[in-house]
Amino acid sequence: MNILFLYCTKVPLRYIINPCRSYKSALAYEKLFPKSSSLNILTEDNVQVKSPTKESDEQFNGFIPIDKIEINHRHSRGPGGQHVNKNLTGVEVRFHLDTATWIPNWIKPRIKDLYGNRINKDGYFITFSDETRHQLLNQAHCFDRIRAIIRDSSILPKGLTKDEQAMIEKRYEKSTHGISENGEKINIFVYHYRKNIASEERVLRKRFHSQSKHDRTPDLS
Repeated sequence: MNILFLYCTKVPLRYIINPCRSYKSALAYEKLFPKSSSLNILTEDNVQVKSPTKESDEQFNGFIPIDKIEINHRHSRGPGGQHVNKNLTGVEVRFHLDTATWIPNWIKPRIKDLYGNRINKDGYFITFSDETRHQLLNQAHCFDRIRAIIRDSSILPKGLTKDEQAMIEKRYEKSTHGISENGEKINIFVYHYRKNIASEERVLRKRFHSQSKHDRTPDLS
């Protein structure tokens, strides 16, 4: 009966032998990462990234809450061919910097110092992207830019070592002090003042001596 049914419905024999057969590309996750423990990024077993809380460590973990920011779509700049001024592919992302709980408080002042040109008078941080003609890609580019700016602001400037500090003090001491003839250390400004006075006195003595020689010369005219 089953054979007669299959013959009447014209079912190919390959589906009878291997009913679960399916095609997988060479770029499939199973082929690219054969030793990965979790291939499905949407499974519940994966660790979900959460927004930092007050009790957590004061480090930015890359999480940007969608409900805490404003996403606006605008026309892209530049030439667009036949779709110019028709599709809202440009993406503008803004958020209030002072009330952003997902950014550690110690990073916010450095963002204002380094990227103050991106903050308007109301305290909103604004970034815009129209690199591509796709809204989703431009939105991802804005998020990547925000993450890069926050991580760049979280890098504190490196302090000076003891050798560098000693070198700076030595240069400062050398630039603000001079050495007189008797080996006494005096201020560099006093040293140059005395040197200029001595130079002017020497010039005046030479002029007086030249004038005296000129007066002793007989006038033969």
